[in-house]
Amino acid sequence: MSNALRRVFIAGTGSFLPNEPVPNARIDEVLGLLTGAPDRVQSFIRTIGTRMLATSGIEQRHFAIDPVTGWLTHTVADLAAHACRRALEDAGMGAADVDLIILASPNYDESTPPTSALLQEKLGIETCAEMEIHSNCSGVGKSVQIAYDALRVGRYRTALVVYPQLSSVYLRAAYLNPARVTKKHAALRYILADGSGAVVLRSSQAASGEPLSREIVGTFIESVGGRLPPGMTAGGGVANLTDPARQTQHIYEQGLHHLDQDFAAVNRDAGRLLLEGIARMIDRLGIDRGLIEHFILSIPSMQLYDDGLKRFMEYLNCSPDEVRRRIKFRARNTGYCGGASILLHLDEMARDGEVRAGEWAVVHSVESSKWMTGGFVVRW
Repeated sequence: MSNALRRVFIAGTGSFLPNEPVPNARIDEVLGLLTGAPDRVQSFIRTIGTRMLATSGIEQRHFAIDPVTGWLTHTVADLAAHACRRALEDAGMGAADVDLIILASPNYDESTPPTSALLQEKLGIETCAEMEIHSNCSGVGKSVQIAYDALRVGRYRTALVVYPQLSSVYLRAAYLNPARVTKKHAALRYILADGSGAVVLRSSQAASGEPLSREIVGTFIESVGGRLPPGMTAGGGVANLTDPARQTQHIYEQGLHHLDQDFAAVNRDAGRLLLEGIARMIDRLGIDRGLIEHFILSIPSMQLYDDGLKRFMEYLNCSPDEVRRRIKFRARNTGYCGGASILLHLDEMARDGEVRAGEWAVVHSVESSKWMTGGFVVRW
């Protein structure tokens, strides 16, 4: 057997959005009314919240919630399993062909066992390697890099990479302590959504220079948060349990478990750090930026999209219309599914034929939790 590094390609893509789409006017109904929240939060919902939705560019999204009972309809592993099955079907492969599962997500179904092993069981895979990565939007880049490296050296032949996003568990009124709800907590209910995306990666011993469709050209991950404060937080872990007199009940009473976002930092830094991460990835891989036909990015609103276009116009040295052709706002009918978005949009583009043979695509995200970026480049 040759010791040469293998090449890696995308054998299949898949995605999943739970339940019927929820239009803007029904978000509070499905997530549950924030009865008991402070007056300033109620005023925010009626005024600023309504304007946020009207200008977001998103018309509908999906939640893993039964709108009648309020029960969750899917777990993290459930969301992942649906996307994985579709990716395997697209690849013309079965669960038994999978050597490695890598699941990335900001939340999990159990503290133990890992959700990656629960997913393995749901897929009916008796034996395989599995890993779980605790990460938000940069989790796709991290997962693809690990799978890519493992396939390159021949450790495995087939890897299944999946990112499920179950935001609604943090957003439901039932989860929140109403007395501790802030305007930022309420605002996140109008931004985040549920969904999952997956890719099947395969190794190939095709010689360098031989045509290989859907080839992963390279990967990139980086944290630039060593000196930056977190931009998104959600407590409830060990750091909140150090004091024996302040345990789980205290976490709820103080609202430490709430998902919180520094919107000022996101507006100021997210677009800049996203482009800087992409630029460093392209430079390190030695790729001509002019080759990139598609930039598949995780963008939560039209405001951030428009702000980002100005930066990309300068970086790509092209017109506004050309930038809009290469970078599109894709969350209008799916909602913003966090880290799952880029795999979800890649799957849509692949199935619609939007990305064509021979075209280059950057698939990349920035994560605000501690400011990480990650992604990959594929030559279709």
